Amino acid sequence: MSAKLSTIVGKFDALQIILRDSKERNGSEKNLNQKVGYIAISERNVDICIPPIFKQASSFNKMGDFEGRNPGESLESFIDRVVNPDSSYVSQTKSVIHTVAELMKSKSVDHKIGSTVKGGSLGKGTAVKGRSDADLLFVYTDISSIEILKSKLPDLLKELQSVLARSPHKVTSVKRTPFTIQFNIEVKGELNEVDLLPIIQLDIGDRSRAKMNPIYQQIKAKEDLREYYFKCLAPLQVDFVSKEDEKIKRSIRLLKYWIKTRKHVLKSYAAELLVIKAYEEMGKPPTGKMKTLDLMKTVFTKLSDLNNLTVSWDKYYTPSSYYVPSPPYILDPAFPYHNLTRQKSGIDEKYVHLERDAKKFLANLK
Repeated sequence: MSAKLSTIVGKFDALQIILRDSKERNGSEKNLNQKVGYIAISERNVDICIPPIFKQASSFNKMGDFEGRNPGESLESFIDRVVNPDSSYVSQTKSVIHTVAELMKSKSVDHKIGSTVKGGSLGKGTAVKGRSDADLLFVYTDISSIEILKSKLPDLLKELQSVLARSPHKVTSVKRTPFTIQFNIEVKGELNEVDLLPIIQLDIGDRSRAKMNPIYQQIKAKEDLREYYFKCLAPLQVDFVSKEDEKIKRSIRLLKYWIKTRKHVLKSYAAELLVIKAYEEMGKPPTGKMKTLDLMKTVFTKLSDLNNLTVSWDKYYTPSSYYVPSPPYILDPAFPYHNLTRQKSGIDEKYVHLERDAKKFLANLK
Protein backbone atom coordinates (compact mmCIF):
# COMPACT_ATOMS: atom_id res chain seq x y z
CA MET A 1 0.00 0.00 0.00
CA SER A 2 1.37 3.45 -0.88
CA ALA A 3 2.45 5.87 1.83
CA LYS A 4 -0.11 8.29 0.49
CA LEU A 5 -3.33 6.53 1.36
CA SER A 6 -5.95 7.37 -1.21
CA THR A 7 -9.48 8.13 -0.12
CA ILE A 8 -11.61 5.05 0.34
CA VAL A 9 -15.28 5.56 0.14
CA GLY A 10 -17.53 2.89 1.59
CA LYS A 11 -21.23 3.05 1.29
CA PHE A 12 -23.10 1.93 4.38
CA ASP A 13 -26.62 1.73 5.68
CA ALA A 14 -26.56 2.07 9.46
CA LEU A 15 -30.20 1.27 10.03
CA GLN A 16 -30.66 -1.09 7.11
CA ILE A 17 -33.11 1.41 5.69
CA ILE A 18 -32.40 1.68 1.98
CA LEU A 19 -35.04 2.67 -0.47
CA ARG A 20 -35.19 -0.24 -2.86
CA ASP A 21 -36.74 1.76 -5.64
CA SER A 22 -34.70 1.26 -8.78
CA LYS A 23 -34.63 4.98 -9.50
CA GLU A 24 -33.02 5.63 -6.13
CA ARG A 25 -30.49 2.87 -6.61
CA ASN A 26 -29.54 4.30 -10.01
CA GLY A 27 -29.31 7.85 -8.73
CA SER A 28 -26.22 10.01 -8.62
CA GLU A 29 -23.28 9.48 -6.26
CA LYS A 30 -24.31 12.59 -4.38
CA ASN A 31 -27.89 11.43 -3.89
CA LEU A 32 -26.75 7.99 -2.82
CA ASN A 33 -24.37 9.45 -0.25
CA GLN A 34 -27.17 11.61 1.14
CA LYS A 35 -29.60 8.69 1.37
CA VAL A 36 -27.19 5.98 2.49
CA GLY A 37 -24.17 7.76 3.92
CA TYR A 38 -20.45 7.22 3.49
CA ILE A 39 -17.12 6.93 5.29
CA ALA A 40 -14.13 8.73 3.74
CA ILE A 41 -10.71 7.78 5.15
CA SER A 42 -7.49 9.65 4.29
CA GLU A 43 -4.10 9.71 5.97
CA ARG A 44 -5.11 12.74 8.00
CA ASN A 45 -8.87 12.57 8.39
CA VAL A 46 -11.85 10.28 8.81
CA ASP A 47 -14.97 11.87 7.35
CA ILE A 48 -18.29 10.25 8.29
CA CYS A 49 -21.60 11.30 6.77
CA ILE A 50 -24.68 10.07 8.63
CA PRO A 51 -27.89 9.90 6.59
CA PRO A 52 -30.74 12.11 7.88
CA ILE A 53 -33.02 9.19 8.69
CA PHE A 54 -30.36 7.72 10.96
CA LYS A 55 -29.94 11.06 12.72
CA GLN A 56 -33.66 11.16 13.42
CA ALA A 57 -33.66 7.65 14.88
CA SER A 58 -30.53 8.38 16.88
CA SER A 59 -32.02 11.52 18.42
CA PHE A 60 -35.15 9.57 19.32
CA ASN A 61 -33.08 6.93 21.12
CA LYS A 62 -31.28 9.63 23.07
CA MET A 63 -34.59 10.98 24.30
CA GLY A 64 -34.56 8.44 27.09
CA ASP A 65 -38.15 7.52 26.41
CA PHE A 66 -39.91 4.59 28.05
CA GLU A 67 -38.52 1.36 26.64
CA GLY A 68 -40.83 -0.03 23.98
CA ARG A 69 -42.79 3.18 23.46
CA ASN A 70 -43.49 3.99 19.83
CA PRO A 71 -42.74 7.45 18.41
CA GLY A 72 -45.75 9.68 18.93
CA GLU A 73 -47.53 7.17 21.16
CA SER A 74 -49.41 8.70 24.09
CA LEU A 75 -48.54 7.62 27.60
CA GLU A 76 -52.07 6.30 28.09
CA SER A 77 -51.82 4.06 25.03
CA PHE A 78 -48.37 2.90 26.06
CA ILE A 79 -49.56 1.99 29.55
CA ASP A 80 -52.44 -0.02 28.11
CA ARG A 81 -50.26 -1.77 25.54
CA VAL A 82 -47.09 -2.49 27.51
CA VAL A 83 -47.35 -1.71 31.22
CA ASN A 84 -50.74 -2.80 32.53
CA PRO A 85 -51.08 -6.51 33.30
CA ASP A 86 -53.68 -8.61 31.54
CA SER A 87 -56.89 -8.43 33.58
CA SER A 88 -57.68 -12.13 33.15
CA TYR A 89 -54.18 -13.02 34.32
CA VAL A 90 -54.52 -10.84 37.41
CA SER A 91 -57.92 -12.34 38.17
CA GLN A 92 -56.64 -15.90 37.82
CA THR A 93 -53.54 -15.18 39.89
CA LYS A 94 -55.63 -13.67 42.68
CA SER A 95 -57.90 -16.72 42.59
CA VAL A 96 -54.95 -19.11 42.90
CA ILE A 97 -53.44 -17.14 45.78
CA HIS A 98 -56.84 -16.95 47.48
CA THR A 99 -57.10 -20.75 47.27
CA VAL A 100 -53.70 -21.11 48.91
CA ALA A 101 -54.67 -18.64 51.62
CA GLU A 102 -57.90 -20.50 52.40
CA LEU A 103 -55.97 -23.76 52.61
CA MET A 104 -53.57 -22.25 55.13
CA LYS A 105 -56.44 -20.94 57.24
CA SER A 106 -58.38 -24.21 57.23
CA LYS A 107 -55.39 -26.41 58.08
CA SER A 108 -53.96 -24.24 60.84
CA VAL A 109 -54.13 -26.38 63.99
CA ASP A 110 -52.39 -24.81 66.93
CA HIS A 111 -53.55 -21.22 66.47
CA LYS A 112 -56.57 -19.51 64.96
CA ILE A 113 -56.19 -17.37 61.84
CA GLY A 114 -59.00 -14.84 61.91
CA SER A 115 -58.48 -13.11 58.58
CA THR A 116 -56.12 -12.75 55.66
CA VAL A 117 -54.88 -9.45 54.27
CA LYS A 118 -53.58 -9.59 50.70
CA GLY A 119 -50.75 -7.17 50.02
CA GLY A 120 -47.89 -6.81 47.58
CA SER A 121 -48.44 -5.36 44.13
CA LEU A 122 -51.32 -7.77 43.45
CA GLY A 123 -53.10 -6.90 46.66
CA LYS A 124 -52.61 -3.16 46.20
CA GLY A 125 -53.49 -3.18 42.50
CA THR A 126 -50.12 -1.89 41.26
CA ALA A 127 -48.69 -4.95 39.49
CA VAL A 128 -46.84 -4.44 36.20
CA LYS A 129 -47.18 -6.81 33.26
CA GLY A 130 -44.78 -9.73 33.65
CA ARG A 131 -43.92 -8.87 37.22
CA SER A 132 -46.18 -9.34 40.22
CA ASP A 133 -45.84 -10.25 43.86
CA ALA A 134 -48.21 -10.89 46.73
CA ASP A 135 -48.05 -10.80 50.50
CA LEU A 136 -50.43 -12.99 52.47
CA LEU A 137 -50.77 -11.56 55.96
CA PHE A 138 -52.33 -14.10 58.29
CA VAL A 139 -53.88 -12.34 61.28
CA TYR A 140 -53.82 -14.60 64.34
CA THR A 141 -56.62 -13.81 66.77
CA ASP A 142 -55.45 -15.88 69.74
CA ILE A 143 -52.05 -14.22 70.09
CA SER A 144 -52.45 -11.17 72.27
CA SER A 145 -49.12 -9.34 72.15
CA ILE A 146 -46.02 -8.71 70.10
CA GLU A 147 -43.93 -10.46 72.75
CA ILE A 148 -45.99 -13.65 72.41
CA LEU A 149 -45.87 -13.41 68.62
CA LYS A 150 -42.08 -13.21 68.77
CA SER A 151 -41.83 -16.33 70.93
CA LYS A 152 -44.24 -18.34 68.77
CA LEU A 153 -43.16 -17.12 65.35
CA PRO A 154 -40.70 -19.97 64.56
CA ASP A 155 -43.42 -22.57 65.22
CA LEU A 156 -46.00 -20.60 63.24
CA LEU A 157 -43.70 -20.47 60.24
CA LYS A 158 -42.92 -24.16 60.54
CA GLU A 159 -46.63 -24.98 60.54
CA LEU A 160 -47.34 -22.73 57.56
CA GLN A 161 -44.54 -24.33 55.58
CA SER A 162 -45.91 -27.78 56.37
CA VAL A 163 -49.41 -26.81 55.21
CA LEU A 164 -48.02 -25.17 52.08
CA ALA A 165 -46.57 -28.53 51.02
CA ARG A 166 -50.17 -29.76 50.61
CA SER A 167 -51.16 -26.99 48.22
CA PRO A 168 -53.06 -28.18 45.12
CA HIS A 169 -51.08 -25.62 43.14
CA LYS A 170 -47.43 -26.27 42.48
CA VAL A 171 -45.17 -24.04 44.54
CA THR A 172 -41.41 -23.74 44.06
CA SER A 173 -38.38 -22.10 45.66
CA VAL A 174 -39.87 -22.37 49.15
CA LYS A 175 -37.70 -20.59 51.69
CA ARG A 176 -38.17 -19.69 55.33
CA THR A 177 -36.85 -16.38 56.66
CA PRO A 178 -37.00 -15.13 60.26
CA PHE A 179 -40.39 -13.51 59.55
CA THR A 180 -41.86 -15.10 56.41
CA ILE A 181 -42.32 -18.11 54.18
CA GLN A 182 -41.36 -17.19 50.63
CA PHE A 183 -42.25 -19.16 47.52
CA ASN A 184 -43.08 -18.89 43.83
CA ILE A 185 -46.32 -19.99 42.24
CA GLU A 186 -46.85 -20.26 38.50
CA VAL A 187 -49.89 -18.90 36.68
CA LYS A 188 -50.14 -18.95 32.88
CA GLY A 189 -46.43 -19.62 32.59
CA GLU A 190 -45.40 -16.67 34.77
CA LEU A 191 -43.90 -16.94 38.23
CA ASN A 192 -45.37 -14.89 41.06
CA GLU A 193 -43.43 -14.23 44.24
CA VAL A 194 -45.48 -14.79 47.38
CA ASP A 195 -44.62 -14.05 51.02
CA LEU A 196 -46.60 -15.53 53.92
CA LEU A 197 -46.44 -13.46 57.11
CA PRO A 198 -47.97 -14.37 60.49
CA ILE A 199 -49.07 -11.16 62.22
CA ILE A 200 -51.43 -9.93 64.91
CA GLN A 201 -53.90 -7.06 64.71
CA LEU A 202 -52.45 -4.12 66.59
CA ASP A 203 -55.32 -1.71 66.03
CA ILE A 204 -58.92 -2.37 67.04
CA GLY A 205 -60.43 -1.29 63.76
CA ASP A 206 -60.14 2.39 64.60
CA ARG A 207 -57.06 3.78 62.86
CA SER A 208 -57.42 7.37 63.97
CA ARG A 209 -54.27 9.11 65.20
CA ALA A 210 -55.62 9.11 68.75
CA LYS A 211 -56.17 5.36 68.76
CA MET A 212 -52.91 4.58 66.97
CA ASN A 213 -50.75 6.78 69.19
CA PRO A 214 -50.32 4.19 72.00
CA ILE A 215 -49.09 1.66 69.44
CA TYR A 216 -46.47 4.06 68.12
CA GLN A 217 -45.39 4.90 71.64
CA GLN A 218 -44.77 1.18 72.19
CA ILE A 219 -42.73 1.05 69.00
CA LYS A 220 -40.68 4.01 70.20
CA ALA A 221 -40.01 2.40 73.57
CA LYS A 222 -39.38 -1.20 72.44
CA GLU A 223 -36.57 -0.89 69.93
CA ASP A 224 -35.80 -4.63 70.00
CA LEU A 225 -39.35 -5.44 68.86
CA ARG A 226 -39.67 -2.85 66.10
CA GLU A 227 -39.28 -5.37 63.28
CA TYR A 228 -42.24 -7.35 64.63
CA TYR A 229 -44.34 -4.20 64.90
CA PHE A 230 -43.29 -3.29 61.37
CA LYS A 231 -44.62 -6.57 59.96
CA CYS A 232 -47.88 -6.22 61.88
CA LEU A 233 -48.48 -2.74 60.48
CA ALA A 234 -48.34 -4.02 56.89
CA PRO A 235 -52.16 -3.86 56.57
CA LEU A 236 -51.91 -0.08 56.94
CA GLN A 237 -49.42 0.01 54.07
CA VAL A 238 -51.80 -1.99 51.90
CA ASP A 239 -54.74 0.24 52.76
CA PHE A 240 -52.75 3.43 52.14
CA VAL A 241 -51.94 2.46 48.53
CA SER A 242 -54.90 0.31 47.50
CA LYS A 243 -57.46 3.08 48.17
CA GLU A 244 -55.93 5.28 45.46
CA ASP A 245 -57.80 5.91 42.21
CA GLU A 246 -57.00 3.69 39.21
CA LYS A 247 -55.55 6.72 37.38
CA ILE A 248 -52.93 7.08 40.11
CA LYS A 249 -52.19 3.36 40.03
CA ARG A 250 -51.59 3.56 36.27
CA SER A 251 -48.86 6.14 36.92
CA ILE A 252 -47.46 3.97 39.70
CA ARG A 253 -47.19 1.04 37.28
CA LEU A 254 -45.51 3.31 34.72
CA LEU A 255 -42.88 4.43 37.24
CA LYS A 256 -42.30 0.83 38.32
CA TYR A 257 -41.85 -0.12 34.67
CA TRP A 258 -39.27 2.64 34.23
CA ILE A 259 -37.40 1.53 37.34
CA LYS A 260 -37.39 -2.07 36.15
CA THR A 261 -36.29 -1.39 32.57
CA ARG A 262 -33.66 1.15 33.64
CA LYS A 263 -32.44 -1.23 36.34
CA HIS A 264 -32.70 1.29 39.15
CA VAL A 265 -32.81 0.36 42.83
CA LEU A 266 -35.86 2.27 44.01
CA LYS A 267 -38.17 -0.12 45.84
CA SER A 268 -41.67 -0.88 44.58
CA TYR A 269 -43.29 0.53 47.72
CA ALA A 270 -41.17 3.68 47.43
CA ALA A 271 -42.39 4.15 43.86
CA GLU A 272 -45.99 3.84 45.03
CA LEU A 273 -45.51 6.42 47.77
CA LEU A 274 -43.62 8.80 45.49
CA VAL A 275 -46.44 8.92 42.94
CA ILE A 276 -49.06 9.39 45.66
CA LYS A 277 -47.08 12.28 47.16
CA ALA A 278 -46.58 13.87 43.73
CA TYR A 279 -50.34 13.71 43.14
CA GLU A 280 -50.98 15.36 46.51
CA GLU A 281 -48.48 18.12 45.75
CA MET A 282 -50.33 18.80 42.50
CA GLY A 283 -53.36 19.60 44.65
CA LYS A 284 -55.16 16.31 43.99
CA PRO A 285 -56.80 17.41 40.74
CA PRO A 286 -59.82 15.35 39.59
CA THR A 287 -58.34 12.19 38.12
CA GLY A 288 -60.75 12.33 35.21
CA LYS A 289 -59.18 15.58 34.07
CA MET A 290 -55.59 14.97 35.17
CA LYS A 291 -53.02 14.11 32.52
CA THR A 292 -50.67 11.24 33.25
CA LEU A 293 -47.90 13.26 31.63
CA ASP A 294 -48.29 16.06 34.19
CA LEU A 295 -48.16 13.64 37.10
CA MET A 296 -45.09 11.87 35.72
CA LYS A 297 -43.32 15.19 35.22
CA THR A 298 -43.96 15.98 38.89
CA VAL A 299 -42.61 12.56 39.88
CA PHE A 300 -39.44 12.90 37.80
CA THR A 301 -38.92 16.46 39.04
CA LYS A 302 -38.74 15.06 42.56
CA LEU A 303 -36.37 12.27 41.48
CA SER A 304 -34.16 14.84 39.75
CA ASP A 305 -33.39 16.62 43.03
CA LEU A 306 -32.60 13.98 45.63
CA ASN A 307 -30.95 16.47 47.97
CA ASN A 308 -34.40 17.93 48.52
CA LEU A 309 -36.48 14.75 48.28
CA THR A 310 -38.59 14.61 51.45
CA VAL A 311 -41.68 12.43 51.50
CA SER A 312 -43.70 11.78 54.65
CA TRP A 313 -47.24 11.81 56.03
CA ASP A 314 -48.85 12.46 59.39
CA LYS A 315 -51.92 10.29 58.89
CA TYR A 316 -51.09 7.86 61.71
CA TYR A 317 -48.18 9.54 63.53
CA THR A 318 -46.16 12.76 63.61
CA PRO A 319 -42.79 12.04 61.93
CA SER A 320 -40.88 14.67 63.91
CA SER A 321 -41.78 12.84 67.13
CA TYR A 322 -39.89 9.76 66.00
CA TYR A 323 -37.28 9.83 63.27
CA VAL A 324 -36.62 12.26 60.45
CA PRO A 325 -33.42 11.47 58.51
CA SER A 326 -31.51 13.79 56.23
CA PRO A 327 -32.76 13.95 52.63
CA PRO A 328 -33.37 12.05 50.54
CA TYR A 329 -36.06 10.17 52.41
CA ILE A 330 -39.39 8.51 51.73
CA LEU A 331 -40.88 7.65 55.11
CA ASP A 332 -43.34 4.82 55.43
CA PRO A 333 -46.72 6.35 56.40
CA ALA A 334 -47.38 3.28 58.55
CA PHE A 335 -44.02 2.94 60.32
CA PRO A 336 -41.95 5.91 61.50
CA TYR A 337 -38.56 4.16 61.41
CA HIS A 338 -38.76 2.92 57.84
CA ASN A 339 -36.99 5.14 55.32
CA LEU A 340 -37.32 3.55 51.89
CA THR A 341 -34.26 5.39 50.56
CA ARG A 342 -32.06 4.64 53.55
CA GLN A 343 -28.36 5.09 52.84
CA LYS A 344 -25.15 4.80 54.81
CA SER A 345 -24.06 8.41 54.33
CA GLY A 346 -24.67 11.16 51.82
CA ILE A 347 -26.19 9.93 48.56
CA ASP A 348 -25.08 6.47 47.44
CA GLU A 349 -23.76 6.03 43.91
CA LYS A 350 -26.84 4.01 42.95
CA TYR A 351 -29.01 7.02 43.78
CA VAL A 352 -26.65 9.40 42.00
CA HIS A 353 -27.24 7.29 38.90
CA LEU A 354 -30.99 7.39 39.52
CA GLU A 355 -30.99 11.17 39.87
CA ARG A 356 -28.87 11.69 36.77
CA ASP A 357 -31.09 9.41 34.71
CA ALA A 358 -34.25 11.10 36.00
CA LYS A 359 -32.92 14.52 34.95
CA LYS A 360 -32.24 13.35 31.41
CA PHE A 361 -35.57 11.61 31.25
CA LEU A 362 -37.49 14.64 32.54
CA ALA A 363 -35.91 16.89 29.91
CA ASN A 364 -37.36 14.76 27.12
CA LEU A 365 -40.59 13.50 28.66
CA LYS A 366 -43.58 14.21 26.44
